[in-house]
Amino acid sequence: MKKVRTDADRIRAFAEYLSAEGRPAPFDFCSLNAGITYPAPGLDGVLEYFFFCCAHQFGFWNLQNGRWISPMIARLDGRDLKGSDYVWTAATRALRKNPDIFSPHALANLNGNELNDLFLDDGAANPLPMWPEHLELTRQYADWFTTRKLQPADILHRAAAARRPLQMLLDLLAEVPGYAEDPLQKKAMLLAIVLENRPEHFLNVTDPDSARPIIDYHLQRSALRTGLVVVEDPALRARLEAREEATAGEEALIRSVVYESIVALVRLSGLSVAAVDWFFFKNRTGCPEMTEPQCAACPVRHICARSTKLFQPVFRTTYY
Repeated sequence: MKKVRTDADRIRAFAEYLSAEGRPAPFDFCSLNAGITYPAPGLDGVLEYFFFCCAHQFGFWNLQNGRWISPMIARLDGRDLKGSDYVWTAATRALRKNPDIFSPHALANLNGNELNDLFLDDGAANPLPMWPEHLELTRQYADWFTTRKLQPADILHRAAAARRPLQMLLDLLAEVPGYAEDPLQKKAMLLAIVLENRPEHFLNVTDPDSARPIIDYHLQRSALRTGLVVVEDPALRARLEAREEATAGEEALIRSVVYESIVALVRLSGLSVAAVDWFFFKNRTGCPEMTEPQCAACPVRHICARSTKLFQPVFRTTYY
């Protein structure tokens, strides 16, 4: 018996549902759609902002005594924001003050306290649960660019000039600290859909077949709860439901099977990776981490396994 497997029938049902719903537009990562969270179109330094911020999309939850206890939520400018939204918003605040702040040269010249101050909340504390890892990643990222005398724009220009721009971008990011570590390239693919879908349209993707699923913990939770992925090992299932810390092997197994399920869902639905990702990202708000899921209002309630006690692997990583 396999510990974890995809459910082909469930994937097919979801593909049929998503296809019937049409082709939802991917999110454009723009302030016009998300208040002050993202920079306005055309703002100076926005390309460097996204290269930096996508590399820091990881670790937004709190661990205590070997168990997941809560998402990271902190107050910024009078609003309570969860981890990813907090990072985007704090970085937007910094960008508005200094458009050059996220250039590799500027980052390399900031000391630890100055980098820490970029992420201070309304109580003058840095709430990021993995701040030491964020700090080390920033140092490595800035050093990589500055020692090579490169800028994010150089990577973008090389990708844009390639016959297969998306594949070239992913190949180039596979060498950059903050993106290089993850074999599934979650953060690299996130950056790719940002560059493609922002109003500036930084990247014209002519090779959509190069796209990879963006496997973060939200998508893993969705795949497990909906039944796209089935955990057949009773002990592993019990530990996921208890939100206990997973081993590296367990995390890698579950994440890889979720990856397989989303590849199949994209293929069968005919939708883009970005559109499928955006559906699950929006739908997660009705199937939250801390309160009971709102199954009666869920658009996929008729095809969902409703395994609502299941949870993503609890595992500290800079990958997502």
